[in-house]
Amino acid sequence: MKKLMAFDLDGTLVFKRAIEAANIDAIRRWQEAGNLAVCSTGKSIFATRMTLADYDLQFDYNVLYTGAVITDGAGKILHQSSLPPTLVNQVVDHLAGLEQVAVFATTLDDDYQLLDTIGQVSNILPAFSPLDLNQLDQNVFVGIPIWSPLAQTRKAAYQWIVETYGDVVDCHRNQDFLDIVPKNSTKGSGLEWLGNEYLGGEPLQTFTIGDSWNDLEMHRWADVSASFSYSPTEVQAETDYVVEKTYDFIDKALSL
Repeated sequence: MKKLMAFDLDGTLVFKRAIEAANIDAIRRWQEAGNLAVCSTGKSIFATRMTLADYDLQFDYNVLYTGAVITDGAGKILHQSSLPPTLVNQVVDHLAGLEQVAVFATTLDDDYQLLDTIGQVSNILPAFSPLDLNQLDQNVFVGIPIWSPLAQTRKAAYQWIVETYGDVVDCHRNQDFLDIVPKNSTKGSGLEWLGNEYLGGEPLQTFTIGDSWNDLEMHRWADVSASFSYSPTEVQAETDYVVEKTYDFIDKALSL
C-alpha cells in the first residue's frame, strides 16, 4: 500500500528559517520509495513558497492556511475557502487594544501586516507587505495570523475570537501565533479532502508529524502520528510516537 506523510513546517522542519539537510534527504528517500509527501502548515501560499525557495524540496501536495487551501506540488489551487470580508477590520479594531500584538492578513497571493505594537519581525512570518485598512474590501482573505510573545495576550485574543466569531471561523493555536481561518478548516479536514475528494479514496497508509496544537486534528486523521520531545504534553499524549528529529520518524515509517 502506498504511504502518505504530512509534514508541519515551523517547529517540525523549519527552525530559525532553515531546514536541516538530513530532513530533506529523508523526505527525498520517502518520495523515491513511491510515497507521497504533503506539506501541512498554517502558512500561506506566499510564506510557504518563501520558506522553501532555497531548498531542493518539492512536496507532492500542500495543505495550507491550516486546511483552508490545498494545492498540488506546482502550486495549482485544488480547493479553497475564504473569510467573511468584514471580519478582518473588526479583528484589527479589537486587538489594537491588547498589549504587544501584530495582526496579519493573508490572501492567495500575498501576506500583509495590518497592526504592529511589538516592533519586531517573527521568524515564522518574516516577509510581508503593509496594507492600508481602507483597501481591505479590495481583497479576498483566507487567513488572519496573529502574533504575540505574551501568553496573556494570546489567551485574551483567542477567547474573544472564539466567543465572538466561533460560528463562522476556526482559530488555531501554534506556539506564539493564533491563526483565524474559515470555519471547518483544520489540517485534518484539508488532508481528508485531499485523500477522499482529490485522490478519490485511494488506499493509503497515512502518517503525520507536527509539533504543536494546530497539528492535533491531522494527528487524529492519521493512521500513525508523531510529535516531538519539545512538543506540549497534550500534543505528545495524542501521538503514537514522540521523536527528536523528523528524519527519525521518516525512517521508522519506511519500515512499517
